[in-house]
Amino acid sequence: MAGELVQARGVLFIGQRLEIYFENSEEGAAGYTSRIEDIVGDELVVAMPLDERRVPVIPRPGENLYVLAGGDGCHYRFFSVHHSHGRHEGRIPTLRISVPEVVERFQKRGLFRIKVNLTATVRLVDREGKIDAPKRVPIVDLSGSGLAFAWPKSVSHDSEVALEINDIPGLGTLELMTRVMRCTRIEREEDVPIYHIGVQFQSISRSMRDKIIRYLFQVQRAQLEHVKND
Repeated sequence: MAGELVQARGVLFIGQRLEIYFENSEEGAAGYTSRIEDIVGDELVVAMPLDERRVPVIPRPGENLYVLAGGDGCHYRFFSVHHSHGRHEGRIPTLRISVPEVVERFQKRGLFRIKVNLTATVRLVDREGKIDAPKRVPIVDLSGSGLAFAWPKSVSHDSEVALEINDIPGLGTLELMTRVMRCTRIEREEDVPIYHIGVQFQSISRSMRDKIIRYLFQVQRAQLEHVKND
């Protein structure tokens, strides 16, 4: 995790504005606006999210949530679990979600782009459709809609890349066509630069994307536990 970890109860407060994302939220999609109405024991009581038609959006019990909270010149992000819904003090429709032990402080908001210990088998595709020989490389980060991998040279924006994400726990190997969205040069001490190639998945099914996001929730929780236990 790239941000600073801080104790949740020191930065979460009643009246704080939230953006809530569900497990199947699209990367880049707007979150549902909410706010903290109360903190009761190990639960945050938050205002019921509404969709664009002002219809309440109620996650299923036990669903993982990704939450952004506004701070003083920064944002906090954390994972939570939906417990139940009802009315706060008999009036305000609310969700009850778990209070995290720690949250991650960020200057820039981000959604579901998590560092993972995975590799990809990459085949670049040229404009004539010729596919290069496969090369196995480390994945820098992964989201529900794309990933970044390390590469020894620059790759043109909008290029196509055929890749396999190797041995995802619980999912196995995924074969996907992708398109290059960014290419970032990374300087290194040994004066041999590498490039982080950010690609977007093409024609990925909703069910497969949801499985990737659930895997990312598991990775993020494991990273938090590791940091807390150090």
